[in-house]
Amino acid sequence: MRSYVRKRLAEIKADPSLIRQTRPKTAELSRAENVTMAATILDAMGHHRRLLTVIYLSEGEMTVTDLVSKVGGSPASLSHHLKELTELGIIEFRSEGPWRFYSCASATVKAVIEKLDRLALADKLPGLSMSVVAQDLDAGMS
Repeated sequence: MRSYVRKRLAEIKADPSLIRQTRPKTAELSRAENVTMAATILDAMGHHRRLLTVIYLSEGEMTVTDLVSKVGGSPASLSHHLKELTELGIIEFRSEGPWRFYSCASATVKAVIEKLDRLALADKLPGLSMSVVAQDLDAGMS
């Protein structure tokens, strides 16, 4: 390793233009890439059951059975939602015997949910009052 470093330093000393090659940009995403990623996450959480699922999973681990009792729907439909969220890296699971324990894997998504929760509790979501949101959720769950 030392010989590689010495060799590389000698190359840079001989040709200073190589400095840029030795310091590649960090893995920062462009604004367009960030927007695309945000849109994908928001699209995934655009369904009320997926959003509720992520909210509950951001609070801690749960099984499909636990989630069905809180979110509603059938275990099969919820499993489909869980698969989509897992594929996007929003949630993760660990297996223990026949059980899968799901949890929120993304600190970014947790932060978004916390922010939305604070806005909702303060009734500051744009163009919506909490009574309208509650009616929509009640109608969608029945």
